[in-house]
Formats: sequence, C-alpha cells, structure tokens
Amino acid sequence: MDGSAVVLPAAECWELLSRSTLGRMALSIHALPIILPVRYVVDGATVAISIDRLGMPGAAVHNSVVAFAVDEISQVTDEGWWVQMQGVARLIVPTGTPDGVDSARILRLVPGNMTGLRYSAAPFSSAP
Repeated sequence: MDGSAVVLPAAECWELLSRSTLGRMALSIHALPIILPVRYVVDGATVAISIDRLGMPGAAVHNSVVAFAVDEISQVTDEGWWVQMQGVARLIVPTGTPDGVDSARILRLVPGNMTGLRYSAAPFSSAP
C-alpha cells in the first residue's frame, strides 16, 4: 500500500474539529518554536483555545501568528484525518465564555489558512 490522501472541504474540516476538544498549537516564544497541547472548542468560524493551564503570559501569544492542528489516526489501520490552520491569535477575556471552555483567558483563532486531509498511510517498513 503506497498511501493516499483526499483533500477535505472547509465544511468537513469544521465538522471534524467540532468532534474533539484536544489539539496542538505551535507558536514562537523567545524566538524558539514550541508545540503545546491545548483544550479548545469550535465557536462559529473560529477556534477558542484555553491558555490558563499553559502558564504563559497572555502577552506572549496575543497578536501572534500560530498554527493549530487536530488529528485522529488509527495505529491499527494507519488511516485517519488531520486538520491544520494558521492565523493570528487574539487574547480575549470574555464576559460569556463559549460552552466547553473552562478558562477566564482564551485565544480566539480566526484561520487565515486551513487545510484538511483524510488519508491512508503506507505502513512503516525498515526493510530496504
């Protein structure tokens, strides 16, 4: 099996994102890249990301360009999907927190770019 991939339409990307609450956010802190596990919810055409448990100052991420990714991959079949987006994160202290976000401080990510794939990966082989 060589593997295959199908590009997902935006509507399906949003639907897959809404099924999960755990993703990864990539950003730069002190000029070094870091990838952090984060809790999130889909809120309209944005992603609300909780940052209270990360222990970072809000100013470190406010107005930063970040990448955000969520995936589901079967280790048995090597099949799955992933959705990735990039955009500017804005720190907000909401008066009404979106359902599912247990945070007084959240980032609102409006994607400037979003890509999704459903794929079947070729099994890993160390043989020549």
